Amino acid sequence: MPSPLAKRSVVTILSVLLAVLSVLGLAAPAVAAGAPLGSPVPDWERIAACESNGRWHINSGNGYHGGLQIDPTTWRAYGGGRYAPRADLATRDEQITVARRIVRDRGMSAWPNCSYTTGTRAVPRHAPAAAHTYVVRPGDCLSAIAERTHTPGGTKALYHLNKHHLPDGADHIYPGQRLRLRT
Repeated sequence: MPSPLAKRSVVTILSVLLAVLSVLGLAAPAVAAGAPLGSPVPDWERIAACESNGRWHINSGNGYHGGLQIDPTTWRAYGGGRYAPRADLATRDEQITVARRIVRDRGMSAWPNCSYTTGTRAVPRHAPAAAHTYVVRPGDCLSAIAERTHTPGGTKALYHLNKHHLPDGADHIYPGQRLRLRT
């Protein structure tokens, strides 16, 4: 049986070799060949561990449910209602199916903290936004967006255009959300 030191030294040697090859520019083709193109695939187990301590059937009473802590409005909007009324009542696989739909549309914006702490930063895979929409960035607020984009009617009009996407009110916008700027 190999000693733990032998295993550790092999890992260390491979890490150093990869670092040297990276500096020389020779590792990129080798690393890229093994990695899929496009956005990284979220590690749902790690995200669930961050969001809910890996408890897929949790209802903690905070308005979010299941292992991935999906709110009921989002759950229904992305087809979760066909599985269960709330995420915590669905299976792990059903929750992941809905989460994949969310990621295709919004990227990892539904899990802003846990996607960063787990190293997952997948982005939506749809066409670029038309000129009459805006994707919320960190630090944005409706009034700043309305002013920056010259939205007719200002903040109030921007809120009314997007009221159906902002069920918690005008003060609850999140990075990655797409807002309509015009009717």
